[in-house]
Amino acid sequence: MSPRHFILVSLLLGLVSADFSTSFKNFIIANYGQEMYDNLARNDLGSVGSYGGGSHDGNSATSKRAVILVHGTTNNAGTFSFQRNTLLNNGWSDETVYGTTYGSGSAEITPAPDVAMECEFVQQVRNMITVVANFTKQKVDVIGYSLGSPIARKAILGGECADNSTVNLGSPLTSSVETYVSVAGANRASYLCVLPVTNACSTTNGLFCLSSFLTNINAQQGYEGSHIYSIYGPSDDKVGFYNLPCLTRNSRIVGATEYANATGNHDAILSGTINLQMTYLNAN
Repeated sequence: MSPRHFILVSLLLGLVSADFSTSFKNFIIANYGQEMYDNLARNDLGSVGSYGGGSHDGNSATSKRAVILVHGTTNNAGTFSFQRNTLLNNGWSDETVYGTTYGSGSAEITPAPDVAMECEFVQQVRNMITVVANFTKQKVDVIGYSLGSPIARKAILGGECADNSTVNLGSPLTSSVETYVSVAGANRASYLCVLPVTNACSTTNGLFCLSSFLTNINAQQGYEGSHIYSIYGPSDDKVGFYNLPCLTRNSRIVGATEYANATGNHDAILSGTINLQMTYLNAN
């Protein structure tokens, strides 16, 4: 095989392996329709759009609870390939590790300051939780990274969207989630949003500490799942540790078990605490 042909085949295999498995694809289309599959699979993004399903047929419970990885700002499902691969090497499988991509999936397309927590993003993550739980025939675990944490929490909470009050997401999905883990999550704010401005720091669905979105998800406790954890650290350079003007810890989830001493910057916390993340998943 020539080098050119080898590269082409490798690229094609990468695209195929990154999509949902055939059985998961067929399950989604049969039970939810083609549009739902297209929205969750994100094949428009190629090899980084989504993953999950394995050889499971959706007719019985998987041998282990599935974990859904929810990415952060300007990221995509493929951004957390290190976390995914670590899970796959430590007891999980393609049947039990899932990811989808909300938004553009690229900072080149949508810079971080332009990314707010849109109702569309929340609905997509909510759909993912519902579909995976039904496919695996049991509760799921969810890990929300960075901006993915408040988005995933709202997806589980349900109710009216902050940026579109005409859309009601429905009742909480608490009964479908066993363990929820926030990692460097912007749960109460980002320290970069000192003033309420547009998009990422808006008062509606941004990371300003008094935004409608954050006020809504922090007004209740315990809805994220049966077991709730938050991992964060004092040197986070994107979410930060404290915020103004609310003077609260940005990653705190009231009532959650906290590990607040993670070392390194934001990206180091996301990847460097994977063993702790797995410990929390395995504890329940």
